[in-house]
Amino acid sequence: MLQPLAPGQIDRSVAAATTPAARLILALAAVHAARVAQIATLMLDGLGLGNRGLTIAGRARPLDDLTMKLLLDWLEHRRRRWPSTANLHLLINNQTATKTSRASNHWISATLRGQDATLERLRVDRQLEEAPETPTYQSSASVIPSMLGW
Repeated sequence: MLQPLAPGQIDRSVAAATTPAARLILALAAVHAARVAQIATLMLDGLGLGNRGLTIAGRARPLDDLTMKLLLDWLEHRRRRWPSTANLHLLINNQTATKTSRASNHWISATLRGQDATLERLRVDRQLEEAPETPTYQSSASVIPSMLGW
């Protein structure tokens, strides 16, 4: 039986996410229940900053304040770090910035590897919160904003 993550488990994963990319990746899993491969395949043209939307796996999702801030932080970092990249994937790194391929699942999940609250566990935690038969509890999606100083 799936169990919700404990606040301490979530705290440790939030503390491990120290880069703009890692923080955005954490929010995409915890708030939007995105899988690692879905995060890796996100494209810049799937962003709707003006209408505060994001397309994940073909589904349009509204952008909450936290994800919007983390997304803008990442895009600014990305622009400064790789100003001439032609890669249209949202998340890129040193290996993919000079190509058009996506970042690997390994790179996407690296920050939280070894944590109790992995990206997959955070994603499932979000789904547990949305399940109608699940008793109400504080999921990772509801506690992460305060842990990030929101």
